[in-house]
Amino acid sequence: MKKDLLILLSVFVLQVYGQNPSQRTIELNPFTGATYGLSSEAGSRKIGPSFGFEGRRNIRTCPIDVGLQAYLGQAITSYKKLDVKCRTISLTAFGDYNWKRGSNFSPFIGMGLGFNQYDIIDPGWYDYKYNDTGVQGCGVVPRVGIELYRHIRITLEGHLGKKIYNTVGLTVGYAFGIGKKI
Repeated sequence: MKKDLLILLSVFVLQVYGQNPSQRTIELNPFTGATYGLSSEAGSRKIGPSFGFEGRRNIRTCPIDVGLQAYLGQAITSYKKLDVKCRTISLTAFGDYNWKRGSNFSPFIGMGLGFNQYDIIDPGWYDYKYNDTGVQGCGVVPRVGIELYRHIRITLEGHLGKKIYNTVGLTVGYAFGIGKKI
């Protein structure tokens, strides 16, 4: 009797957690959020804006998706009572691992590698010792997040590249599914 009950319980658990509701092959995701600068050389840091757009392809045979993200974010720091806006424009390739993809509660973790354009907006008399405004570089973007109800994406990600431009940010986006269902 106990063995039959254990088998029945196992089948029920596998049925509930093993379901993979249909998901669109391609997802498009505009997002907005807030960033916080990570530079240790700043007098103080403030919250800055971030915006972007991402396209992802869900891979049918495994819980992985790959995508490309266009991103604009600012690290706002205060240096000698002057607000300095360090802007990053990025094009990043991502890979994400998804748990329970297609369900109403789907956490994910990912990593991206991007090409970044860095500049300081209206620096005034600010003279950064490395003088790296208007330069390009590579950056990495670790991230973790959750997709709710197959559309709302909340993501915590760090854009790490040049020292004064590094940020951690929280974004909220809406995923539109297109293409064939998987």
